[in-house]
Amino acid sequence: MNDILLAIDLGTTRLKVAAFAPDGTLQHLRARRHRDLDASIDLLPSLSDQGTAPHTEPRRATVQDPDAWWRDCIELVRDVRAASEPCRVLGLSLSGRGGAGIFCDDEGAVLVRPWSDARHRALERDLREHPSGRGFAPYTTALASKFLWLRASIPEVAARVRHAFHAKDFLLYRLTGQHLTDWSTGPDGPSWPTDLFAAFDLPEALFPKPALPWSIAGTLTPYAAKALDLPIDTPVAVGAHDGICANVGAGATRPGSCAITLGTNAVVRQVRAQAPAGAPRFYGLPPDRHIIGGDALLGGRAADWYLDLIGVAEAGREAEFARRDAAAAAIPVGAEGVRFLPYLGGQVAPRARRGVRAAFTGFGIGHGSDHAWRAVLEGTGCAVRAIFDDLSLRCGAPDRVRLTGSGARSALWRQILADLIGRPLEYSDAAVEARGAAIFLAVALGLHQDIDTAADTMVPVRGEVTPTMTAAADALYTDWRNWDRALDAAS
Repeated sequence: MNDILLAIDLGTTRLKVAAFAPDGTLQHLRARRHRDLDASIDLLPSLSDQGTAPHTEPRRATVQDPDAWWRDCIELVRDVRAASEPCRVLGLSLSGRGGAGIFCDDEGAVLVRPWSDARHRALERDLREHPSGRGFAPYTTALASKFLWLRASIPEVAARVRHAFHAKDFLLYRLTGQHLTDWSTGPDGPSWPTDLFAAFDLPEALFPKPALPWSIAGTLTPYAAKALDLPIDTPVAVGAHDGICANVGAGATRPGSCAITLGTNAVVRQVRAQAPAGAPRFYGLPPDRHIIGGDALLGGRAADWYLDLIGVAEAGREAEFARRDAAAAAIPVGAEGVRFLPYLGGQVAPRARRGVRAAFTGFGIGHGSDHAWRAVLEGTGCAVRAIFDDLSLRCGAPDRVRLTGSGARSALWRQILADLIGRPLEYSDAAVEARGAAIFLAVALGLHQDIDTAADTMVPVRGEVTPTMTAAADALYTDWRNWDRALDAAS
């Protein structure tokens, strides 16, 4: 019988469930893409199910259904377990995005679905600028401002809210009945700032209690055990924010290491023992390290977006990725003049330009869709290099760089990135965030003494890609930067 560690990774685009052996070997992985609800669907399930939607924004908003996450979680856990039989599940752990906000009643029923539009942003800004709000972690202000918006806009619903969650912590609650979060997803430390509650009249019990990622939150509830077909005494670790899990799952845990993630966003994260003054600190890697980083918003999603744009079905996506990569690899560096500026959601790093949007340029009659594909990969790579160079200037060059995320499966994208940043890139597999969660579980179960030694054992390095076309990549980057600056005049 095989012993396995189950990890649930709730990303912005997909839910993934992975089974790992205790040595870190990925045994099985299943994924399901989320269905973003239409803008006409209300945030309140009880109203939208009746066909009314009085609280939607007039512009497009991204809303997802947490109950659908839970149903997908049940199905994928069962699928992975069935593929792993005969097996003994040692425990479960979680990774997940920090940006969602879910509000539930005292029995855990969803009252308000998570949204990603700007309806709460004015309150968030007011909270950050309030004297007592300075220094609060971004995810703290995001969750608090969403509740403040709810209380101001739909007070009858806000009065029924007893639990506020970020994404993965909602699943943790469904699994264990415990209202907990990890430090990085929550207050960026061991406790919430009490002056936040006093200044804005917020009930402290609304927020999940912070715990270390390698803490055991509890065991499965009778309902969850039956739904997942697992023993009721199966332990569940708290897990962590997917950014932390990406670094840990890539083995980039020690100061001086760096992870580049090609997930929904393209993200660069350096680990430092001290946070340099003025450096863009994301959050802490508990208990005493710092993650310095920058996001290319929706940069990793750009490839998926392009395939959506040309009508590639989800079922055929992996094969289409491979076909497009093979065709684009035959096109010279620079896509024969085609450029892509990957600002599908604006820009936040290395400078903030929220209003800019993505653009193609340089097309001629001799170009085709494979040129566009290569330009998408190169454009995202250039955005990553801009962030990488900025962090290297602020923090010093990293000792080593690990590449993570589903985009790291693309040999072409790996090579483009290595050439652009001029550094060798080590990579493992497509389940890095889930592996980070599994590493936290392994430490929680006492299989390893800490995350560094666990990562040394449990992170396989599948290969290393070395730069081969740095001069051509530098020329591409210079031209891309010129087009990027032109956006300032056009915006």
